[in-house]
Amino acid sequence: MVDIMDKIQKVADIGKSVSEKQEIINVVEVFYIWDVLVTKLDALESIQIFEHMIEDNDLKIIKSKVKDGILKGIEDMEIIMRDYDLPFPMRPPADVSSIVYMESVKDRDIFQMFYEIIAAFFPVLGIGFMQSTTPDVRKSLKNHLLLTIELQEMLVEYGKLKGFLNHPPAYRTYN
Repeated sequence: MVDIMDKIQKVADIGKSVSEKQEIINVVEVFYIWDVLVTKLDALESIQIFEHMIEDNDLKIIKSKVKDGILKGIEDMEIIMRDYDLPFPMRPPADVSSIVYMESVKDRDIFQMFYEIIAAFFPVLGIGFMQSTTPDVRKSLKNHLLLTIELQEMLVEYGKLKGFLNHPPAYRTYN
């Protein structure tokens, strides 16, 4: 249904000026677009700082998928911001990789950082989606929520495989 409404909105927006488009979007949506973009930019910066310290090849693959998801989200939010002529937040440097190798930072720590980065998107994307009424904004937030779910599933499986997840106690461990 969102896809149909998105297409109807795109047809209706043909020939509209930016100021006419700005009358469609509400202030709550603008906040969540901004918040998602800022959160993704912060996450990208954190990943860039630690990505060169990863030793495990599987974690390098996980990092690439997480980073690609973050970059896709940044690109999509920037497209919406351009469409509605919204001001952009300051971007982090293109490369913030550190030449310092910290021996105290282990793959488990980097995994936990990835896990927390992805977990931080659930409330922002979920509430943003619930509060949004503009079809293209809803569609973008929904797509990123679904992508975040996929990334979370991948991280959980990797974390279980490597023993990096903190498992809660079993409900019943004895007879």
